[in-house]
Amino acid sequence: MMDNLTDIQKKYIFFFCIGIFTFYLSGYVLRGFHPPQNIYLMLLIYGILFGIGILFSKERSSVFVVNAFVISFVALLLISAGFFAWSAYGHMNSKSISADLLDYTPEDFVVVTEEELNDYPALKETIETQRYVKASPGEWRRTIEFLEEKGSYVIKVGDEYYGISFSTA
Repeated sequence: MMDNLTDIQKKYIFFFCIGIFTFYLSGYVLRGFHPPQNIYLMLLIYGILFGIGILFSKERSSVFVVNAFVISFVALLLISAGFFAWSAYGHMNSKSISADLLDYTPEDFVVVTEEELNDYPALKETIETQRYVKASPGEWRRTIEFLEEKGSYVIKVGDEYYGISFSTA
């Protein structure tokens, strides 16, 4: 199939790859940088790679340069947008519940029975382990609604009191 492509088409494919490579190279080089500096530096890396690509392609016509720029920049934008969407989806589904054992008797609390805890496995696990427990978005929301319906995020299970907190990534 590559034999059927013209020389110009091969060069456009090369610039498409430059756009994709810019994203991966930027991710590696710019670890630890935070917005907006990482975006500016990614554009600087893109500009350098694009300039090198123009030098290697030996094409100097303004039409070629504009087309190559559009092709490589669209590739960079598409992969960046895809990564952003994937990260947002992962962030949306990253929910956790934690229970802090209280060393005092609070004035305002609600009693949660063992039978009720069985209906909320993430809440039960966080009480038993005293660690953050990942919960599905549905169970996370259901547990919040359960405690809101009860009237407090401070609960008594057995003889112990716990402050329940909910977090997202």
